[in-house]
Parts: sequence; C-alpha cells; structure tokens
Amino acid sequence: MQFSGLSNWNLANNRFVYKAIGIWANVCRFVLAAVFLFSGFVKANDPLGTVYKLQDYLEAWGLPEWKDTLIPYIGSMAMGAFEFTMGIYLLFGIRRRVSSILVLLCMCFMTPLTLWLALDNPISDCGCFGDAFTLGHGATLLKNVLLWALAVWHLWVVRAETWHGLKGWRTTACCAVFSLAVPLYSAVWLPPVDFLPFGRGAALSAVPGFGVYDGRYEEVTDSLMEVSGSKPLVAVVSRRTLTADDLRKLSGLRAEAGAGRISLCLWTLPGLNGGAGMDVFYTDEVTLKSLLRAGAGLVVVDGGIVRAK
Repeated sequence: MQFSGLSNWNLANNRFVYKAIGIWANVCRFVLAAVFLFSGFVKANDPLGTVYKLQDYLEAWGLPEWKDTLIPYIGSMAMGAFEFTMGIYLLFGIRRRVSSILVLLCMCFMTPLTLWLALDNPISDCGCFGDAFTLGHGATLLKNVLLWALAVWHLWVVRAETWHGLKGWRTTACCAVFSLAVPLYSAVWLPPVDFLPFGRGAALSAVPGFGVYDGRYEEVTDSLMEVSGSKPLVAVVSRRTLTADDLRKLSGLRAEAGAGRISLCLWTLPGLNGGAGMDVFYTDEVTLKSLLRAGAGLVVVDGGIVRAK
C-alpha cells in the first residue's frame, strides 16, 4: 500500500510538473508572438521609416556608400515580413520547431546588437518598434535579454517535435505572403496606420519643433496656419526638385488656387525651388520625411489640422 501510494503521488506530481511546463511554454510563446507581431507590424506598416533607420545603421558601421543602394529597402521589407510572419507562426502554433529556431537565431543577433548600442550609443533609437514608441538602449537590451531567454525555453520545449514535411504548406505560405503584402502596400501607398506626429488629425501647431520658413529663413508657421483657417492649405511636400511632369499633375490644384478656393504652396529643402508660381517655403529633411513618407506628395491642412495626405 505504501508503494502504491508513493507511485500515485509521483504520478500526480509528474502530471502537475508537465502541466506547469506546458502552461509556461505557452506563456513564453504568446509573449514572443505578441512582441514579434507588434514589432513586425510597425516595420511593415512604415517600411520607409525602417529604411531611414537602416541607413543610420549603415553610417554607424562605416558603410555610407550602401545608403542609397537597394540594400536598406530590401532589408526593410525582409525585416517587417519576417517578424510579422514569426509572430503569426508563434501565435497559432504553425511550424513550431522551425519558427522557434528562427526566433532564437533572431534574438541571438539582436541581443548583441543592442548591447553595442547601449555601450557606444551610435544611434539615438534602435528602431525596434518604429515610430510607435521608442525605448532607451538600456531598456531595449533588457527586453532583448528576456526575449532571448523565452526563446531558449520555447525551443527546449518543442525541440522533440517531429518534422511533418510539407504538411500544412498552404497555411505556411499564405501567412508568409500576407506578411509580405503589408510592407509592399505601405511602400506603394502611405502607411495605413500613421504613428508619426504629423498623422491625419494632428494639429501642426502642437507638434514640438515644427517650423516652416520663407526665403529669408524667417519662420512663417503661424501665418500659414492662419491661412489654413480661412481656406484649405494644400502643401506640396517634396525632398527633391519638382519635374515638369510633377507640375503637370499639379495643374488642377494650381487652377483651384488661382480661383481662390485653396491656398497652394511648396514645402521643400533649403536650396531647392521649382515651385513654378507657387509660394515656396522651407523646412528640414527630418520634418519632411515625417510629414510624408514619400519623395514628393500632398498634405492638406485645414484649420491647422492635417486632414489628408
């Protein structure tokens, strides 16, 4: 009877341990899935913002000649799609062993990288969560160490799972294609969710550091906001010289401005012009990149509020 009771106790104890391990493994999986889904989404949602951050990294690594190549663009698309795909796989338990290996490899790269950032501080922000919110280098390093530990534990739990060949390949492929479609959409059009301070509905006067200057480099921000209170202000935002084709596309807006229904002007970099009859104002490159994730486009301001892009 004693032996039987001891065996029953051991069996119940083992079941409790196995259940606790399984619960903790799922907690690790869901935490990793949430972080990778969010991190992947904000990168895929704003691929050009990720390109700018990768260009900062290339400069910090002494590779400025790579900034204007396709490498930052390909890297931006790949990072957003990869992290978003891993988040989906972890969340729904797709390809558990393979996804856990890939996630751990990712954390084995990102953790030393953030250690370097914390020690040398070559870049102000690591760009882990895009422009949604930023973390200090110390907080980012702590986050990545914890994620690395969770990834190690999750891989240890699923290490013995068997490989099922191509079973479920349609689900796997559909998730990967969907993850790639998000950054492609955002690159061709504008980010569907605007985490920047100049998003739709933002009051420009409330954005810290925002300023627009005339040809004498005197600030005219308040004057332009007053103009937008009487009729819509359409700002042509451009980080390059407008071409003849650009001006042709603006002919309809220029006619509306001539009739007095809108106010049309050009916001560009100092030294650039090409307004062809439009009032030209200047601001810095960071502001222009934040106003519009494109080389050239339109921002509609009504009553000091960004209404459309």
